[in-house]
Amino acid sequence: MELRPYQRELLQQVQGVLASNPKVRLMMQLPTGGGKTIIAGKLLNNWLAGRRSKAVWLTHRKELTKQTQKMLTEAGVSAIPNVNWTPGEGAPAMDGGVVILMAQKVSLQTARREVWNQYRPTDLMIVDEAHHAAAKGWERAIRQWPGPVVGMTATPWRLSEKEGFDHIFGELLCGPQVDELQELRSLCNSQVLLPPPKQRIIGGIVDQTGDYTESGIERANLDRPNIMTAGALQFWRKHADNRQTIAYAVSKKHARNLTSVFNDAGVKAAVILSDTKPEERYAAISGFEDGRVQVLVNVLIATEGFDLPDASCVLIARPTMSLTIYLQMVGRGLRPKEDGGDCIILDLAGNSLTHSLPEENRKWSLEPRGKPKDGDAPVVWCKKCLTASPSASQKCRKCGANFGKDCKRCGKWRAWKRWEYEHHCGDKHQRVCDLCHIDAHIQAHLPVEPPLDILVDICDDGEDVIPDEDFEIDDDDLAGRLKALFEELLEAEREAIVGRDDARRRELRQLIEQRESVLNDGDQLDALFNKYIDALPETKRPQGRAQESRAFVNWEDNLRAERDKWRSELKELESRPVNKQAIFNSARIKAMHLLRKAAKDIIDYPPKNGPPPPPPPPDKLSELGDTVSEKGWKSLAGLKPSDLQFPNGNKKISSWKEMYTSVVEWLFKETPLSPDDIPSELKKFFRPEEWRAPQGYLKTTRLPNGLFLVTALDAGSMVFRSCRFIQVCREDPAQFQVQLR
Repeated sequence: MELRPYQRELLQQVQGVLASNPKVRLMMQLPTGGGKTIIAGKLLNNWLAGRRSKAVWLTHRKELTKQTQKMLTEAGVSAIPNVNWTPGEGAPAMDGGVVILMAQKVSLQTARREVWNQYRPTDLMIVDEAHHAAAKGWERAIRQWPGPVVGMTATPWRLSEKEGFDHIFGELLCGPQVDELQELRSLCNSQVLLPPPKQRIIGGIVDQTGDYTESGIERANLDRPNIMTAGALQFWRKHADNRQTIAYAVSKKHARNLTSVFNDAGVKAAVILSDTKPEERYAAISGFEDGRVQVLVNVLIATEGFDLPDASCVLIARPTMSLTIYLQMVGRGLRPKEDGGDCIILDLAGNSLTHSLPEENRKWSLEPRGKPKDGDAPVVWCKKCLTASPSASQKCRKCGANFGKDCKRCGKWRAWKRWEYEHHCGDKHQRVCDLCHIDAHIQAHLPVEPPLDILVDICDDGEDVIPDEDFEIDDDDLAGRLKALFEELLEAEREAIVGRDDARRRELRQLIEQRESVLNDGDQLDALFNKYIDALPETKRPQGRAQESRAFVNWEDNLRAERDKWRSELKELESRPVNKQAIFNSARIKAMHLLRKAAKDIIDYPPKNGPPPPPPPPDKLSELGDTVSEKGWKSLAGLKPSDLQFPNGNKKISSWKEMYTSVVEWLFKETPLSPDDIPSELKKFFRPEEWRAPQGYLKTTRLPNGLFLVTALDAGSMVFRSCRFIQVCREDPAQFQVQLR
């Protein structure tokens, strides 16, 4: 088969790396349907031609061995599958050809002894679905292999946030993205549809791998049994009734039930599972190919590398936290259609809300992916036509429905979630987005009070607290000196807050670079290992070549483990956000303190004959609340609490935030208020998870019961909300007293 231009280019890149680095461990990425196996066939054909070399192909599914053999034979490569070999013997080999081995069998054999004794450094290993290579047995087999390794995958991605593939593979080559292949018509376009939230299949328990368990998903949906079967049929009938469909179920039981529901409705469906007999599987697939079967149901058989007929619809009836599984499932329908049509993806479990659309541009890396950043969903869902569009879309990609509108005050387009307060004030001022609401109140001479005071904390993404180099200032000597002094103060505060992290980052980079140099230099590695052996007591030194080989592997693994530990620490330090707000506030407080101190020596501060000081504010929380609601939050400016008295005790406190959280914690403990039954008027004061501002500082505080209380508020707002909590819980605010300082 003739290679497409992008396949030929990727093949040339792989061959170039192999030529320049004979010991390379290379990972090649190309989307599902892009033709990885075709490229591998051409690579092996060229590699084995004219030389006395051998090759091994690792796969992890028995049903893929014959499929791989057929592909390699068509590419002109001699190949034999050998899923088993005699225990105690080395791995089978074929001069000038490829032996297809089961990765599980290789893992078992390499745990006991070296198995590659028939292979040389000039022989090549191909690892299919290489995102599985992080498994211990796979990694061990790759480490023991004497020659170069090429791993193939559509998704260099792991559920683990702290582990990547950089400890196995040294280089990553990526082919075109899905959207590029769609433009080349090498993949077809797709349309993702999601049912309304109440009709979606939800996840349940997450196991140690980080994904949902089959039993957990089924238990989570027990109280709505039709969602996973009849609901799937109904959604399919409405949106993909005439399309050849591959359906993904949660479990074998669910797959059989789903198949029965379709058949009972007159839609011919068949199921293929891991225990399906070969003749039944053949009948199901051939029936799907010629149209006698319209819906082919499976669990995860039809994902990685499995050669299924083309489908114009993919029905996903299972949630997953794995990006790899999600992309493998949707990829079954992206192969180009003879009629030039598209593929409809029925995302019944809302996976696209986690993993985005198939054509999303993704930055693949061998390094650990780290903890995902909190943020908005990667897609926006249209309530009218149920289509998912990219998150940045202003209109639905299918029906054209608006996802927001322009604000007449700031002139910017804002999503609907930024218009929650539009109708709050009626016609008292211009209808504006949430980000302009405070300004509109000020211009219209209206008070800013709860619930509008929470808008004070809303800011545009990317807004920087600290002025940049282009910050304008009068170009006179005094202003210039003040600016320079404040910049010096800011830098001193930054060094005090993050200077230690900076030093540790530099140290870790140096350690990692030195360790990489050692691991990549065979001669240096051997010399260090000999020093290590010489330093061991005589009784602990390896005896014989076999013991020395095992000792070397363990020693090298320890070196890599220490390097990986440094990398994890560096990754955590580099991903830790710099709290610019804290740096700025600290510098500002010190600057204001110095200014006030200097002012006392120059002027009467405050004026001796000025107005009398205001009367002390009341100390009962109920009266404080009245003061705040009548006069606004500024009535508490400059004041802090020092003691909070409850109806049955008291507590030392140092801030309004501590007062607020203490009141709420006391109410959860002493009143019928429950985390599982929060009154509707109080729900808006909580968030379902930790909430951070764009600058990185926390806007919520986690209570002992696990709830996240919004606390990024001014003093008056916290007093107001404390009183509201107390009133809703039918307690008397007058019983709560606050001593001020």
